[in-house]
Amino acid sequence: MLSTSRGSAAQDLLEYGEAATAEWVVSCSEDDFMKVCAAADWILLYGPTTPSGASMMVARAIASAAVFVHDGRPRDLARKRRRKLPELTPEERRRVAFDRAPDHRAQRAKGEFYGVTDELKEFWAADTGR
Repeated sequence: MLSTSRGSAAQDLLEYGEAATAEWVVSCSEDDFMKVCAAADWILLYGPTTPSGASMMVARAIASAAVFVHDGRPRDLARKRRRKLPELTPEERRRVAFDRAPDHRAQRAKGEFYGVTDELKEFWAADTGR
């Protein structure tokens, strides 16, 4: 089961041009954040692949999952390619890495793909060219 921090997810979202969702993800409910992690996990495992067969980048999957949970429906990200933000200081990197990841026991209790809908599956499985 995928796990990330809220700070890391927010940074991924900002790099893909999703400022409103980035603001939301740092304060969303624990339940919604578990849905973000579960949806990102599903996208990485069953979503589009590159021509070599590799899954999409983890940052893109997390950002896409957060947009899905925030908006209530899947959609493409505002930017197809990330725009790297200025380098974080060592203190900021530590904060982002350990900032409020979901409780692993609660994640397991919710189930492997908690909150993943047929709409998300159809959107991401239908087009491998995204």
